[in-house]
Amino acid sequence: MSLRGDRQIEVLNLSYPTFNTSERGGILSLGSVSGIQIVEYALLASGAVPIGIQHNDVEHTDPSRQVHPRLSGRDVAEPLDLVGAITDGEVVTDWIAITGTLMPGQIAYVGASGTITNDSTLGGTRIGTFLSVLEEDPHTVTFAGKGWSRKQMDPVTKEISIENNPADRILVVTPGFAKLRIGFEYMSGKAG
Repeated sequence: MSLRGDRQIEVLNLSYPTFNTSERGGILSLGSVSGIQIVEYALLASGAVPIGIQHNDVEHTDPSRQVHPRLSGRDVAEPLDLVGAITDGEVVTDWIAITGTLMPGQIAYVGASGTITNDSTLGGTRIGTFLSVLEEDPHTVTFAGKGWSRKQMDPVTKEISIENNPADRILVVTPGFAKLRIGFEYMSGKAG
């Protein structure tokens, strides 16, 4: 639900993997794990290097418990897969955190937890422009812990571990949906 189908994608970057499960629609920022460049939702807007809007959900899948999402027509990546990042285009997303009243023409910035905000005081980089008012629909989106849990037994110790336990899910509250134009020229600092 986080990224609606009425979108126009001009550039989709498929250069970086992600380690974390998450719902599509938020701003992915560049990170590093053991010297490997990855993308993820940054907890803090200050210092985040935005790459684009996450195009597909990232979740653990367990074929013994569900039909694989790609076979059912869903666009889903597994952790460690390359994840799509929309760097140019128009999208309707609910990964927003607004201050005051949202109006068309307001500048869009990177917010905390991968959200998109109209508040420049949060320290985030400009990523584009809002094209609509807020369509109110308060709910939560999944920052981490998306998908099925998977049980694994360690072959040596025979201990069972659960990955992606739904009890560990991290949610972000959103006030609703908004349309925005995202542009790489803003994220790269080349726009005025």
